[in-house]
Amino acid sequence: MKLKITLLLFSLFSLLSFAQDKSYDLLKDKTETKILYDRVFGISNATEQRKTEITANYFMQVYHEMQRADFLNRLPKLDFIREQANIGFAQNQIPLSILISDFEKISKTTSENGDLFLNENRQFQLRRNAQNVFEKHSLNLISPIALKSKSSQVTFVLKDNLIFNTTNRNITSIAIQAKKDENWKTISTNVPFQINFSENGKQTVNCKIILSNGDIIYESFIITIEDQNNGTANKDNSQNLQPSAVTTITAATPYQGFGETTAFLGQGEYEIFPDTVDGILDKPIFLVDGFDPGDSRNIAAIYAGLNYGTNQNLADFLRTQGFDIVLLNFPTYTRPNTTTVVDGGVDFIQRNAFVLVSLINQINAQKVGNQKNVVIGPSMGGLISRYALRYMEMNNINHDTRLFISFDSPHQGANVPIGFQHLFNYLAYGPLGNVTVQPVVNGLIKSPAARQMLIDHMEGHLQTGSLFEFNTASNSLLPTGAPNYRTEFQNELNSMGFPLNTRNVSISNGAGNGANNYSPDFEVMNYTLNITPTQRAIINLRFTPAANQTNQVSRFRGQQYVVLFWITGFESLANSKAPTFTAGLDTAPGGRFDITGFSNGLGTDPILTQFFDNLNADYFTFIPTWSSMAVGNTNNLYSPITSSTTTPFAASLIPTVNENHVTLNANNVAFALNEILNGTLTTVNPVFETLWIKNPVSNTIEINTSYAIDNASVSISDMLGKTIYQSKNNNINGTFEIPVSLTKGVYLITIGNESGNVTKKIVKN
Repeated sequence: MKLKITLLLFSLFSLLSFAQDKSYDLLKDKTETKILYDRVFGISNATEQRKTEITANYFMQVYHEMQRADFLNRLPKLDFIREQANIGFAQNQIPLSILISDFEKISKTTSENGDLFLNENRQFQLRRNAQNVFEKHSLNLISPIALKSKSSQVTFVLKDNLIFNTTNRNITSIAIQAKKDENWKTISTNVPFQINFSENGKQTVNCKIILSNGDIIYESFIITIEDQNNGTANKDNSQNLQPSAVTTITAATPYQGFGETTAFLGQGEYEIFPDTVDGILDKPIFLVDGFDPGDSRNIAAIYAGLNYGTNQNLADFLRTQGFDIVLLNFPTYTRPNTTTVVDGGVDFIQRNAFVLVSLINQINAQKVGNQKNVVIGPSMGGLISRYALRYMEMNNINHDTRLFISFDSPHQGANVPIGFQHLFNYLAYGPLGNVTVQPVVNGLIKSPAARQMLIDHMEGHLQTGSLFEFNTASNSLLPTGAPNYRTEFQNELNSMGFPLNTRNVSISNGAGNGANNYSPDFEVMNYTLNITPTQRAIINLRFTPAANQTNQVSRFRGQQYVVLFWITGFESLANSKAPTFTAGLDTAPGGRFDITGFSNGLGTDPILTQFFDNLNADYFTFIPTWSSMAVGNTNNLYSPITSSTTTPFAASLIPTVNENHVTLNANNVAFALNEILNGTLTTVNPVFETLWIKNPVSNTIEINTSYAIDNASVSISDMLGKTIYQSKNNNINGTFEIPVSLTKGVYLITIGNESGNVTKKIVKN
C-alpha cells in the first residue's frame, strides 16, 4: 500500500516536470552534462537524433529544447538564431549553424524503482546511493538556419557566433559535398562559399565534421531552392510569349501601421507578360497577389495559378486576345538600411496598396494607346486593389481603369477557426515551444494582414498578461477582432467604399444558396498524438457552434507516462459562442481553406504530421460568401444570396456549391472573360456597338447588324486560343449566317475590318 501511495503522489505531482523548471533544481549537481532533457516536452525526440536531411526547423527545434533544458544557460535564446537568419537574408547569404552537445534523460528504471521522489517542497530528489539514474545522449548537428533560397547560386557561411558547443569535443575540420560523386570541400568559419544548384526544389548537401576525439560525423541537410529564373510561366516558342524580367518596385507613398514608430515604403515585384498579337504594352490587365505568408508563391507560381480545366490558362488565353498581363507579387524583403525582414505577402494591406498605386502609375506612363486597364484581385489582392483604386480616385490620381474584378475577396473579413488559432498558438508559444508551428502562427494569425482581416482573432480572447491562455468568461467568447487592427481597418475600408469610376464585379467561391461547409459544432479532432514512448498530446477540436450556443472549440493536454499512469502536465482550452443572429464562422457558406493542401508545405514535424493525418475535416470556411459579396442588408452569414440581397457589385458569379478559395473553373473563367472582352474590344464605332449574335448557337452562327460591314474578317477561337474558323472579305448586312460545326463549349468570335472590331462570347450547348 505504501508503494501505491508513493506512486500516486509521484504521479499527482509529476505535472511539475513540465511546468516548473525549479522542480528539477536538486538534480542539477547530479548530472554530468548539466542539460536534463526531462525539463522540456521533447517534440524533436532528440534522444533519437536525425542524421540525414536535417532541416532548419528540425535544427532549431532541437536547439530550442537544449537551450531550455540547460541548467547553466550556456546557449543564447532562439531569438538570437532567428536574428542571425535575418542578417543573412539581408546579406544574401544562408548562415549555417552547428550544435554539439551532450545531455541526459532520467532513465525509466529510476522512475519505476523509487530512486526518484518528490520532497516536501515538490522538488525531485534522488535517494542516497541511487545508481544509473541518467541515460546520456550526444548531439552533433549542422544545418542552415533558413529554409529556402530564392537563388540557385547559394552563398553559405558558417560564422563563429553560430557554432554552439557545450562539450569538450572540439571541431578539427568541416567539409561539404554538394553532390554524391563530388570531392569533399573543406570550409572555414566566417568565409562564405557558394554552391550552384541546377534545379528548383529540395536539395541535399552532405556534411562531414571531424572532432578532436577522432569521431567523424556524417550528416546531410536540406535547402529548398525557389529561383524564379528556373521556374517559368506558360510559354511557347513565340518570341512574343517571353515574359520580361522580374522587376522590383517601391511605393511612392509610405504607410505607418499600428505599433510602428514611423511610416515605411512598401515593396513589390512585378513581371509583364506581353500579348502574343503585337507585343506592344497597350491593354494591361493587372493581377494582384493575395494573402501569402512567407512568399510561398513567386510570380511563376502566380501565373501557374491561373490554370483551369485541362491544359488551360487564363493568362495564356488573354494574351492571345491582345492583352498584356502584369503580375504583382509582394515578396519577403529587407527594409533598406536595416536588417528588418518584411513578409510582404502578409504586410499591412494599405502599404501593399500603395505599391499597386505606383505600379499602375508606372504602367500608365508606359502603355501605348487609349485602352483602359483591368484590375483583378484574388483573395486579399481584391482588398489591395479596391483600396488602391479608390485611394487614387480620392486623391485625383487617374488610374485609367474600367473594370475591377474581385475574386473571392474578404470585403467584410476572413476566418481561421478560433479553435485552430488557440491550438496552434499554444503549440508555438506555450510551454511546448514548437518551432515549426511558430512561422505558421506568425503568418496566418499574427501578421498585420491577418490581424486586419480575421473577424475572430485570438488576441481578442487572451487573458491579461498571457501570450496563449484564453479567457473563459461568457462575455468574452463572442467573435472579436484583433485589438487596434480589425475594427480600424474595416472602418477605413467602409468609409472609402468601392471605386466609383470602374465597373465592379465579383466572383465568389462560396455558395449562394446557403449550403454549409460541414455543420456548426462539428467535431474536427478527438485524437491522441504520440510524441515519444513516454510523452503524448491529446487534442480536441470543434468548429464554432450554432447561433446563440456555446461550445469548447479547442483543448490540448500534454501528458507524461510515469510508472503506470499518464499524467497531464500541460493543459489549455478555448470556448466560443456564436451571436444570436448567425451560426459560427467556421461552417458558413464560403470559399474553403484546403487544410490538406496547406499541410503539404509544413515538413515532417511529428505533431503536425499526426495532426493533419487525423483530422475529420478537410477544409473550413475561409472567406464567407457574405464577405466576398460584401452583403449589406444582413449579418447572417448563412443567408442565401437572392435578388433582394444588397451588394455593391454590378454583376457577380456565385456557385451553388462551396469551392476551394480562389479556384478557377470553366464557369467563373467564362464570366471573367465576358466582362474583360466585351468591355474592351468593342470600339466606340456604332457599327460594332449595335452588332449582336444569337446565343446559344446551333450548326450555324447568326450575326445581326443594323449597319453594313464591308470587307469583314471573322474568326472563332476556343478558350485555349486555338482558331477554329477564319474567313475574310465578308460583306455583313442585316442577318449573316456562318455554317460551322462546333462541339459543346464556350467560344469567342471576333468580327472586324479597318474601322474597328468586336469580340463576343458564343455558347454551343
